[in-house]
Amino acid sequence: MDRNRAYETTWLIRRLFRAMASMADEYLQSAGLTAADRAVMEFLFPDNKLTVPEIATRYQVSRQHVQVTVNGLLQKGLLEHEANPRHKRSPLIALSDLGREAFAEIRNNETELLDRLFDNVADSDLLTTTRTLRTLYDQLR
Repeated sequence: MDRNRAYETTWLIRRLFRAMASMADEYLQSAGLTAADRAVMEFLFPDNKLTVPEIATRYQVSRQHVQVTVNGLLQKGLLEHEANPRHKRSPLIALSDLGREAFAEIRNNETELLDRLFDNVADSDLLTTTRTLRTLYDQLR
């Protein structure tokens, strides 16, 4: 393994993550949402029901961060909660009809953005990149 190449790859992944988060914040702003809002909604789309701790585990962030995000989305009417038969103090969180529609629209808009972003990337390169990133992600989990 070339340590310099591994470092350069890691550096690029970090920059790409930040650039894509910035891009997401920019196009989500018109809907009054953030990249964090989008991430929580994605875990619940289309019909998943999860507790805040379950979302935090999947999102790999603190429960408090998810709770703040969920509270904001509940206030906007994009999420709803229901009783959790497994745990009385930790309700299940789900997308409301409005939230489901909003996320479907987000996904449609993203498809167009991603088509443009990946326009000059060969499918074979994308496949190799996906395999490599999956391997790294699995090792870290």
